[in-house]
Amino acid sequence: MNIRSLTWIGILGVLVVVGFLFSRPQGGTPDIPDDPGAHEALELVRSHPARNDPTLEDAVNRYVEELRARGTSLHRGEWQVGKERDGVYAVRMLVREKGFNEWIEREFAWRVTLQDKTVRVISLAAIHFMPFHELPPLPHQDQISGIFMASSWERRPG
Repeated sequence: MNIRSLTWIGILGVLVVVGFLFSRPQGGTPDIPDDPGAHEALELVRSHPARNDPTLEDAVNRYVEELRARGTSLHRGEWQVGKERDGVYAVRMLVREKGFNEWIEREFAWRVTLQDKTVRVISLAAIHFMPFHELPPLPHQDQISGIFMASSWERRPG
């Protein structure tokens, strides 16, 4: 390959990237279907009370601002809404932050049921924003005892 062909490949690469950037929707919320239920689900999540902030949207914003204040490189995605079935939507926000040697992606996600206007957490990252009384029960919570029980290994003779 000669220098002239490498130059054209570079120019075409730049044009593809620029075309991609300008073809993306600008501003607003591009990842929300044109569905009144999707917009209602998004609004229910954004305005839902958070554990340490007035709303879930405020909690996500505070998290992002704390990362920026520490000088962490990050990319905050747009709100996204997907329809799971009639009257049930998944709402999420992705935040990618630069870790020690790679990027860490955190998905803040909730499931909204429009019939009863409930917002349920469905991702580990979002659990930290939900009020304690709205968190799902722990698995096998009914089997957890406050009394220490010896393991079968400790009960073996010998």
